[in-house]
Amino acid sequence: MAAHFRDHIRSYNAAFSFTSFGAQLDPRIARTRGPYSFTICGENYHRIGSLLPVEGRRPKYAQLYVFYPESELSDRLANFSSSETRLRPDIISGLMKLFDVTNELVKSFRRIQTQLRDPAANNLRLRIVGARDNSSRQYDLPTGSELAGLIPGDFVADKADRDIIIDNRSHGLQRISSLNPKFDALHFPILFPYGEDGFHEHISRSFHVNQPADWIEIPTQLLIEPSDDCLSTIAAVVYDAFAENYYSISYLAERSIVTPTNQNVLELNDHMLAMVPGSVRSYFSCDTVHSDSNDAAAISSEYPTEFLNSLSFNGYPDHQIDLKVFTPIILLRNLNPSIGLCNGTRMMVVYLGHYVIRAIIMGGTFDGKTVAIPRIVLSINDYRWPFVLKRRQFPVRLCYAMAINKSQRQTLQHVGVYLLKPVFSHGQLYVAISRVKSPAGLHFLILNEAGIPSNYTRSIVYPETFSELEESATTALG
Repeated sequence: MAAHFRDHIRSYNAAFSFTSFGAQLDPRIARTRGPYSFTICGENYHRIGSLLPVEGRRPKYAQLYVFYPESELSDRLANFSSSETRLRPDIISGLMKLFDVTNELVKSFRRIQTQLRDPAANNLRLRIVGARDNSSRQYDLPTGSELAGLIPGDFVADKADRDIIIDNRSHGLQRISSLNPKFDALHFPILFPYGEDGFHEHISRSFHVNQPADWIEIPTQLLIEPSDDCLSTIAAVVYDAFAENYYSISYLAERSIVTPTNQNVLELNDHMLAMVPGSVRSYFSCDTVHSDSNDAAAISSEYPTEFLNSLSFNGYPDHQIDLKVFTPIILLRNLNPSIGLCNGTRMMVVYLGHYVIRAIIMGGTFDGKTVAIPRIVLSINDYRWPFVLKRRQFPVRLCYAMAINKSQRQTLQHVGVYLLKPVFSHGQLYVAISRVKSPAGLHFLILNEAGIPSNYTRSIVYPETFSELEESATTALG
């Protein structure tokens, strides 16, 4: 019996379902070899009819709980048995007795059997409540009075958005909203033997979950209302009055846009560069392959110069650097710390030569100092490639916008946090927010995964990081 029930549980569930499966099935798919499957033609939804069937038709689904209880067993067997699926009367009878005792939805339908026999009950309707008491603090099993009630005569009760009103007798079927808590219980009585809600929207979390990522709400006053062009929007807020101040070192020194990904950094910098008057000077790198293996020549021939030029690496200059006079740049390598040329130093370009770039340092101990930046050879060793790339280029990058990780140690008056996607590593959101001196200079532009403006974003913190730091400090002090 157990094996038979397991193999035909879908049919037994359908025999007691209150709702029909509102989809048209393609039988050609189900008849093919392999695991049982079917293709739905159109939308999947559940439908329910009236309390009583149309004259001359056999009762189905929820009507079987109400109409002619003496023939209910035979009706269920006739409706849901087939040549391939022969349901057993003893199992059907056992499930009927079980649901009569345990399932509050079944009890609600059973209670109206006698009332529907009364000629005066022509306008009797059943109301299945869509949402129970909002004060629920736990997932309790329902009672009959909470689930359903009778609506007598022509009285029209206040109907909540997700309540289900079942008429006495009608020719049409109504669609059950998937937002109704009884959506699953009406269609899967074997899975919900007590008629309980499939979900409860007012249940509170009563336990703590240690999650590496938590969503936090950003105050409304810090948000930038996005437009169709998000780049222009955040640029206009952070770099306000840019046309009058693009050449001002004090103006550029106190503001920047930070974002998690290098792709967004590139797009923002290109956008700002186009707004600066003057011609662009492009600097191209010289890229070569270095390998300690005996097949260095073969590797060099396999990876042509054009391919090497196309490679981009975090923390390294690109093959092509486009600059203008008065644009801000950031240094990507320690050149001479004694004169302020350290990794992460921000500067404003004042001269673009063939062999050297002159710039004025913005901020820090060497604020206002004019320095010269030469081309250098950088060795780039990436696990994806079987060689070391030698790139001779100026170790700088435009920095109207910066990657959040690169913005560390910067202190600014105006910071725009550009989040087309949430941050993705430990402490990134904290780093972005802590770049600004006061909340008045902090601005967020946030889009969710659907590209819709949002005031929520993710702050990723790994608690084990702090535990390891505490253990290290305790060991050092001990």
